[in-house]
Amino acid sequence: MPNIDIPISKEIVQSLFYISLIILVAVIVNNILRSFIKIPKSLESRRARTYAEIARNIVTIIIYVITIYVILVMLGIDITPLLASAGIIGVFVGIGARSAIEDLINGFFLLTQDSIAVGDYVKLDTAEGYIEKISARTLTVRGDDGALYIIPNGQVKIVINYSRHRAYQAVDLVVTSDQNIDTVLKAIKEALISLQKDSEIGDSIYSGSRVEGLEAFKADGRMILRATIITRLAIRAEVASKFRYLAKKNFEKYKVALV
Repeated sequence: MPNIDIPISKEIVQSLFYISLIILVAVIVNNILRSFIKIPKSLESRRARTYAEIARNIVTIIIYVITIYVILVMLGIDITPLLASAGIIGVFVGIGARSAIEDLINGFFLLTQDSIAVGDYVKLDTAEGYIEKISARTLTVRGDDGALYIIPNGQVKIVINYSRHRAYQAVDLVVTSDQNIDTVLKAIKEALISLQKDSEIGDSIYSGSRVEGLEAFKADGRMILRATIITRLAIRAEVASKFRYLAKKNFEKYKVALV
């Protein structure tokens, strides 16, 4: 097998070294500056996290644009003719810039409009779950099954945001009709208070949540009591389940017999 020697000049080696060094410095500076953009705990919210992500993306774009410019200057490439050349621009658009521009435009509107935020539970054409990241070109969604969806912003056409709506979740509890009604109501009201103080979902229980009282008597010796819990649409099932658990604990405490 013949040996093929490809001569590499000292200038090429130096250029590659400096380009690598410039890229390394850009990555380090980008990471440092992004780490400086933090949200005070007193102001932390989904909207604040979204705005912080906007600022981090702007920093990243600026740094890498400057990096590309410095590399081109170091290589002695004059970018003015490239920018002025309609032919080059046409080729650029033809190989996919159109979709990239569409992603950036859609990303701008997603980042600046008050329609979605990091942490919202959304349903898209291709995914459903919690938004983990909104960047200039992609939307990152974590599905209920743990799958991570990275969707180009240009493909985001319809968004259903479940986190922006309140759900009125009615929870019926059925006990035997020979129970002391005041004791039963006391147990349910205490369960609702415990739910509102819950460390995980208490912040998602909105004012107006209440114990409605006795809903109905049944001929077979049952009585139905109802509570209405106002919460986020995305977690209404979890809230109802936790409330039933707390009510059951109180029923055990007060010796209330379930059907």
